[in-house]
Amino acid sequence: MPMTQHDIKAVFFDVDGTLISHRKHAVPVSTIHAIARLRKQGILTFVATGRHPIELKKLLPESLEFDAYLCLNGMYCFNHREVISTKPIPQEDIKGLLKILDLNPFPCTFITQDEMYMNYANDLVEEVQRDISSDVSSTKDISNVLQEEILQVIPYGLDDAEISTILEYMPHCKATSWHKRARDIIVKEGGKDIGIQEILQYYNLDLSQIMAFGDGDNDVKMLEIVGVAVAMGNGNENVKAVADYVTDDIDEDGIVNALYHYGVFHETFIK
Repeated sequence: MPMTQHDIKAVFFDVDGTLISHRKHAVPVSTIHAIARLRKQGILTFVATGRHPIELKKLLPESLEFDAYLCLNGMYCFNHREVISTKPIPQEDIKGLLKILDLNPFPCTFITQDEMYMNYANDLVEEVQRDISSDVSSTKDISNVLQEEILQVIPYGLDDAEISTILEYMPHCKATSWHKRARDIIVKEGGKDIGIQEILQYYNLDLSQIMAFGDGDNDVKMLEIVGVAVAMGNGNENVKAVADYVTDDIDEDGIVNALYHYGVFHETFIK
């Protein structure tokens, strides 16, 4: 039986390809209105992304408000009052990554709670970042990286075999794909699904009361655990396979249409 607006207490939104259209380099107006409408109805709204808060400030309009943020694929969860949880990569694994970079350098982003920086960038990095409407991070000497809490790293330009080799040197970590030439590496016990459970515990909510929207591989586990899982029409087949409902493309009011489909919105809604 379809859930109603009385069943849904909170909604999680992926960012790239779900909130932000990279064809139009913007959040659809209908999505901005829909999120404002959800909040007005007393439904909590959460971001669930691999992005860093620094990037979100540049990508999302100021008018778009959320109750909490699951960033870096669940490695950093916070609201406007406090940090809910963080999951740093063990130093042993960072040492392993540094060994590989010393032997066979490749562009890599290092991410802390407050900063994103790279060992170096090249044309490939610029291409990947352009594809996701994002700037290339600044470069920095990584010799002091072991003195910081690294929450996520992003290697660029590596194939599956090369990523597998990296993970042999980072035994407590796993990789998820968000671009054919870039991966997110985080701790094994992390992920959007884990971050969601920590946020729900904080807000005293149950998974059965949650709806989530996603389009990419790092959304699969998130969609597998929530009460209502919605895949964007522009999403990949892995996401659509685990979804309860496949809505329209992001540029065809996919989020709004799914909210109507599940009865979260009833009366006329101006897109």
